[in-house]
Amino acid sequence: MIKFLSLPLCLSLLLSLFACNLRAGDHRVFHTSVGYDLLAAVQNYEALTGSADEFAALGRDAAFMSAAESVNARVRASNLCNAWSLSADDRNDIDACIAFFESFDPVDFPAGSQGSYLDAIFEVKSGLVEVLKKLRDAGYEEYWHGTVFPKLKGAIDGYAIEEELLDNIHREIDAMAGGRPLSDDYSKIYILDVDNAFALNDETFCCTWRLLDKELAKRYRINFIQVYIHENLHRLTLPPALMERLDRLKADEFYRENESKAEGFGEGGNEAFVVAAETWISRRLGLKTDAEVYAEFTEYVDGTLVLAPIIYLRLAEKGSDEPYGDFLLRLFGDSADFADSADGAIRVGNVKGLYDSAMERIASEL
Repeated sequence: MIKFLSLPLCLSLLLSLFACNLRAGDHRVFHTSVGYDLLAAVQNYEALTGSADEFAALGRDAAFMSAAESVNARVRASNLCNAWSLSADDRNDIDACIAFFESFDPVDFPAGSQGSYLDAIFEVKSGLVEVLKKLRDAGYEEYWHGTVFPKLKGAIDGYAIEEELLDNIHREIDAMAGGRPLSDDYSKIYILDVDNAFALNDETFCCTWRLLDKELAKRYRINFIQVYIHENLHRLTLPPALMERLDRLKADEFYRENESKAEGFGEGGNEAFVVAAETWISRRLGLKTDAEVYAEFTEYVDGTLVLAPIIYLRLAEKGSDEPYGDFLLRLFGDSADFADSADGAIRVGNVKGLYDSAMERIASEL
């Protein structure tokens, strides 16, 4: 997940707009959802009650404010949207959204989708439903159509995408997947009134409308295309054995210290894998310079994703039909305990050496 306005990303990507450019709606990349925005409003309840006349009364409703505070202490908008993405509901039906959470129970979800965030939602279920219903009854749907949607539509209509660039991006992502296309269509993106971007369980993703404002994007050195590549790469399958080895790598002091800092940003885990692949693709497509590659690895999440530059430099070794997860597993060597890992493999005790060497090589190419 990339957090907007909070992480110092170094991007100076300027997209050329040719005659073949298509507006967002022409290839159905961008979508809106009053339901997802309703869930995001739960997280932004203070701003909503403090700035919109329709919800001023809710700001004086002690029960509503208490319930909203309790819900936000346990779950985020991305958690709520991810849970709802597992349903077949119409994303513009807020009554269906509320009904989904009224009957919410983690045991009803497939084993592969269950996780701690679902348990957290279940714990605050009654308060969540109360907040959602009060927002609905206060006129959230009318507010969304009158105030939120025009803002989102303006951002979408004002953003042109070069279709050839999207085709090239998906070609690179398919290659990263080992030549097995993830889908035949462009990714479905919900532009929301939120301040971040996050992937959803159904292989769509949500993105702030602010990333479509090119002036804001330049000011905060982040670009929608980077987010598009990044979030699509989260769709790649990673073998359980890889995640097990990543967890055991915490025995390495250098990796553990940096991973702890990354987790403080809400990152860590497989994020280094995604950042390495996104940077590789962006460099191949000419969307990043060598200087921007170096800045990415030193500035993104304060440079704490120390596996990213190591993996980035090794990506040239990936087989054309080798899935990214299998390639990463190979980088950790063949031994379950790393004891007989080949020289250069990522293992406990050598992460700092590999990281320093990788950064020195990247710096030498500036």
